[in-house]
Amino acid sequence: MAKTDFENEPSDLDDLTHQELLTMHQNASSAILFAKSVQWFAVGFALTLLFAAVILVTLSPQLQSIINLISVACILLACGTIFILIMHQMWQFNEIRRIRRIEQHFSTLSRHVNHLESRGERNVERYTMLFFMILTIIATVVIALIAIR
Repeated sequence: MAKTDFENEPSDLDDLTHQELLTMHQNASSAILFAKSVQWFAVGFALTLLFAAVILVTLSPQLQSIINLISVACILLACGTIFILIMHQMWQFNEIRRIRRIEQHFSTLSRHVNHLESRGERNVERYTMLFFMILTIIATVVIALIAIR
């Protein structure tokens, strides 16, 4: 192990409490991964449905009579997807807060390793990804509406 500039102070928790916090930490980490996978699935599903709507309207002249209904459905799909993205981002934020609170009770080495990347960097990465997910949905629905009309 490389020499560090600080002395590691072990956790002062008893084994049972330490195991309980580790379990809570793992559950929160799993919840974050699940929420992120739901976000990606929602984006992919919305893009697929928007693409399908464009193809159906383009290939089926009978659907021209309900083009306004299909346009409204596309807009509602985009709004619903953005809502899902934001709700799951808030869920991740809460789980990250829980992890930070749990990590306060771990050893100083554990805290040092977990904070190698700053909170600001992680937030920029997280919210940049959310921004581009939302932007992708908005751009795709605009393109779909133009193609449908």
